Amino acid sequence: MMIKTEGMTLHEAIFETLRANYYLNDGADYSRKMGRSRTYLSTLRYSGHSPSIEAYANLLPFLKECLLETEDADLKGCLTHYIQQVEEVLS
Repeated sequence: MMIKTEGMTLHEAIFETLRANYYLNDGADYSRKMGRSRTYLSTLRYSGHSPSIEAYANLLPFLKECLLETEDADLKGCLTHYIQQVEEVLS
């Protein structure tokens, strides 16, 4: 399932895409995939901050795992794009 993510921050766009495609149940799942406490996403939203480099580094393997699991061409393209964006953040 593809969703509109224009205007969202990178971490929010990734979250909404993963949630819409049933890779996550909620923000607590996403926070744990980033190696953080279950309230990390809500804290980011409240503070307006972006995830730490370490959080993105922890999320990257999960994104790659999701990419390998899907057979949907559109979702593969979307996940590939997010993987590239996260790798740019990490470089």
